Amino acid sequence: MPKNILLIHADQWRHDQFGSPKSYTPYLDALTAESTLFTNHHTQVLPCSPSRASMYTGLYAQTHRVRCNKTPLNRRHKTLGHYLRESGYIPTLFGYTDTILDPTGLHPNDPKAQPRFEILPGFEDGCHQPDSHPYRWMAHLRKQGVAFDGPRDMYRADKSRPNGNGGVAGYPTLYEAKDSDTAFLVDNLMGWQREQADGWCAMLNFLRPHNPTVASEPYNSLVDPKTLALPVQNGQMDAQKQTHPFIKHALENNDAGNSHPDLSGLVSEVSDTDKQSMRAVHLGLMAEIDDNLGRLFQQIKDMGQWDDTLIMFSSDHGEMMFDYNLCNQFSFYDQSITVPLIWKMPADANAPKNQTVSEFTEAVDNIPTLLACLGADIPECLDGRSLLPFIQGNQPTEWRQGTRWEIYFEALADTDFAKQHGLQKSDCMMSVYKDKDFKHIFFPKLPPVLFDLKNDPEQTVNVANDPKYTAVERTYLSQQLTNYITHLDRSLNKK
Repeated sequence: MPKNILLIHADQWRHDQFGSPKSYTPYLDALTAESTLFTNHHTQVLPCSPSRASMYTGLYAQTHRVRCNKTPLNRRHKTLGHYLRESGYIPTLFGYTDTILDPTGLHPNDPKAQPRFEILPGFEDGCHQPDSHPYRWMAHLRKQGVAFDGPRDMYRADKSRPNGNGGVAGYPTLYEAKDSDTAFLVDNLMGWQREQADGWCAMLNFLRPHNPTVASEPYNSLVDPKTLALPVQNGQMDAQKQTHPFIKHALENNDAGNSHPDLSGLVSEVSDTDKQSMRAVHLGLMAEIDDNLGRLFQQIKDMGQWDDTLIMFSSDHGEMMFDYNLCNQFSFYDQSITVPLIWKMPADANAPKNQTVSEFTEAVDNIPTLLACLGADIPECLDGRSLLPFIQGNQPTEWRQGTRWEIYFEALADTDFAKQHGLQKSDCMMSVYKDKDFKHIFFPKLPPVLFDLKNDPEQTVNVANDPKYTAVERTYLSQQLTNYITHLDRSLNKK
């Protein structure tokens, strides 16, 4: 059993670094050299709060029912915090979990019944920093003399200083790197960790590189936009609109201003200069996280606790960042859903180092993996499987041949798009299943999507209605139904 546990989650991490010829995460690369890297890892559901609900319960959305942001997490579900406490740890949060608490039993006028982001049940408050109102960080900035008007204004770019990359995202923040939200969280964790004896347990959840896509110096100019690959299907709108009505709607309504306040119009209308500027600063924000993790890792080593500490690094979801002429994560393309996963074991576990696993893994696998590392029983109700055999250098028997995820777009329920297609709120979702050969997307009241990944790896042609693929589409629809039935709620099962 590890003496110490450090769980790290980024937000909206782009796993491929936009094709950069160099890595901007040397400290995570060094961690990987001591760890197992899962290269085919996927989050479970979009958007943010549902994704985190799956991460923190080990359940698919069909069971935890957090379908959109600010949906309460039913109190009947055990969380990562509860499981850690049952193994003797006091898990402490630094950052946020996008959790809305279950208001059952509260009067509607009770302020606690109002939807606001709270700490995940089971965790202690090390430095709670809800992304909607990071009040502690805001107080810190004001002490440093940074002037701003409110929770979003502190991310305003300082246009009195030089633009670091020549594009819309190149201007630096009002605050210095030492005072960023990333540095502030790590400072708080490091201060807490210095006072802990062996047996500490912390979860460090960064907001970044999630938008707003603005970075402090030197991260606003760290990455040369010209070294990054141009977005996939850049500007190829007409053919892409034929893929599916949902994608057509997204292309015709995706407001660039949601990605950066100085952009306007549609995402597809943004200039290549500004697209690459945004991608470069997104990568710069990833580099900032990495540098601060380097500080934290060094302190753990200096305190002689590195070999006794289990570390996991991952992200809640990915980011399109102009691939397929889209931004953020509301799409069925892999850039939205593929995320990194690194597991570093304590030295006495004698696990192989610097190994890579390419099997399909999912966010719901992490709680079973942690429980296996702690020698605890894995409840039958959990939807994931332990990755410990992989980490120990073994191949599990009968491992999954594909991965599944869901996307909920209930925000469109009252739009003309929903009315045009006869969609009720419950219809505003899609279920995705992907293996090495095909990707199948099921919509309750919209046409399906089928991509032939071997012949069309960039996923440009929907072949669901091609007669040559009729049997294939039916096979994958059957697999989707099997996935749903297999993972019906098993919370009352004995184990």
